[in-house]
Amino acid sequence: MVKSEKYVVLKPPLRIAETVVNHLNKMTIDRYKYLQTIIYILVLTFISCNSTEKKEQDSTEVKEETIETNLIDNEKIVNERNLSGDTLNTDTLEIIVVQCANGYEYAMHNYDFNPVVENELNEIDNFEVKPFPLKALMGVTYQGVFDKKYCPPIIDKVDVDFLILTRFDKRYDELNSNQMKWGYELRIVNTETLEQVNTISAHELNDYSEIEKHIQANIETLKNDIEKLK
Repeated sequence: MVKSEKYVVLKPPLRIAETVVNHLNKMTIDRYKYLQTIIYILVLTFISCNSTEKKEQDSTEVKEETIETNLIDNEKIVNERNLSGDTLNTDTLEIIVVQCANGYEYAMHNYDFNPVVENELNEIDNFEVKPFPLKALMGVTYQGVFDKKYCPPIIDKVDVDFLILTRFDKRYDELNSNQMKWGYELRIVNTETLEQVNTISAHELNDYSEIEKHIQANIETLKNDIEKLK
């Protein structure tokens, strides 16, 4: 009976070395890929952080610019309003039309052109005609006044820029009212300087209604004369 023999096949040393080298190369490649992946992640993280910081910085700068712009705009608005208010306070001229110096007899027959003067002046921008202050002027002589030398007692009781003095150019002639000629005169008095000037007037008119028409037609002249006296 023949005994079987077992043979162990041994790899040659060169084959073993090659296997080890391949294994090591694979490990090296895997480590390299791993490190490459880690570096890639770190780079992405760094870029992301920088981008976020830049966005936050840009957002902050935009907000600061917006706030600064709003502050500047608000300041401009306030300044414009203040300037507008100052201009209004400076340019608005307050006026009182003193009762007609010789108008009592005329008023008894319903002739009074003072309301026409008041209404026409009130239609002008920056002119304010105040109602005649009867209560404030109690005890003060204001009837018959057609000259600045009689105005200080009135000025002491009122707070306006100008007085308008008015009168018919002659006494009322009741007996000859159908034949009489009509006329009027106006003066302006600056209450601060007490300077006065003659302004619009008319004479030898055929009818009282022509006085009112003349005032309306020449109100611009009265306006200009008041402004020149500022």
